[in-house]
Formats: sequence, structure tokens, C-alpha cells
Amino acid sequence: MRWAAWIATCGGIGYFPYFPGTIGSLAGLLLFLPLRHLSIPSYTVFLIVLFALGVYTATAAEPYFKKKDASHIVIDELHAILFVCYLLPPTYAWWIAGFIVFRFFDIKKPRPIRRFEKWPGGWGVMADDSVAALYTVAVLRLADFFIRMGNFKFG
Repeated sequence: MRWAAWIATCGGIGYFPYFPGTIGSLAGLLLFLPLRHLSIPSYTVFLIVLFALGVYTATAAEPYFKKKDASHIVIDELHAILFVCYLLPPTYAWWIAGFIVFRFFDIKKPRPIRRFEKWPGGWGVMADDSVAALYTVAVLRLADFFIRMGNFKFG
């Protein structure tokens, strides 16, 4: 399934020799910049379709890579950072913070994120990063609340 591997690696980005997950997240952050202007319904549909495509192609690509959630598969990171950035305050500082905090949660996988990774096929590939994205949004929205309560400026 070369075509599935090509999509799951985001056009080959996942073959980057160092930190492919971080590079995939960075690609998602850069893709977010032109997409951020979409309407909420359009962006929501885009994220749902991308998630479904990720589940399908990651499932199809796992036999190709002969490994569950191979590091080359980065469509999950791309999707997750697109989700994170859309739910943060609209500034570059928050988006960069989202990138950093997401990478932390995606790498460390605190409970129960690792459990989602065990789901079958592409569901596990996409689910653990989606939960890491939810953690990221929760932490940064809480930080935003406290910053605004203290009348601090960020971004």
C-alpha cells in the first residue's frame, strides 16, 4: 500500500531522519496558517475528514512498515496540531506554545494517553495524539484563564 504510506507520512515528511513526529507537527503548524481563515463548519469538516483519512491510511500503512504506529506515520501529529491551534487564542505565541506543549504530551504520553495507543490499527495511531491534543488545549486554555485573571499579556 504505497499510496497509503505516502498519505500517512504526509507526502514523505515522516521519512525525515530525525524527530519525524516533531517535523510532522511543524508541518501541521505551517499548514494551519493558511487554513485558519476557514469558517468553523469548514474547518470542523476538514478535521473530521483528515482524522478519518488518518485512521484509514495508518491502518493500511502498518503492514507496509511492519510495525504498529511506525515513527514514519505522522498524519496523526499533523492532525493533532491543526486541532490544537484552532482551539487556542489566535496569536503566534499561543500557537507556538501549543506546538511545544503538544510535543511534550505526545512524547511523554501521561495516563491515559498510552492506553489509546493500544487501540487497533489506525484508530490507536490517531486516538493517542488526539487525546494529547485535548490535554494540550486544556492546559493552555487554563493558562490563558489565569493570565487573563492576573491581567498579564501573552502574545
